[in-house]
Amino acid sequence: MSVSMLRITKHQQGDTVVLRLEGWLRGAWVDELRRCWRRVREERGDRAIRIDLVDVRVVDAAGKTLLSEMHRAGARIFAHGPLTTAIRDAIVSDSADENR
Repeated sequence: MSVSMLRITKHQQGDTVVLRLEGWLRGAWVDELRRCWRRVREERGDRAIRIDLVDVRVVDAAGKTLLSEMHRAGARIFAHGPLTTAIRDAIVSDSADENR
């Protein structure tokens, strides 16, 4: 049996708050990331937010939607690996299309 979990690690990198994601961004984990992101936005002041998709293995439609919301709100998304790079590129491309 496979356990699907998401590890969210928050740390400071200069003036940037970094949320490092590892695991599965789907189901209830999307809601957990949303809660974490909202807390960071409330606490961060003028600091930038960076989302590192370090070892993300699965992203469902709700996860992609949340990442898109985060990107549109100014979060910078960094990908590591082919899956997360494709997801990040699609999110950035969709946002660019919306601004045209």
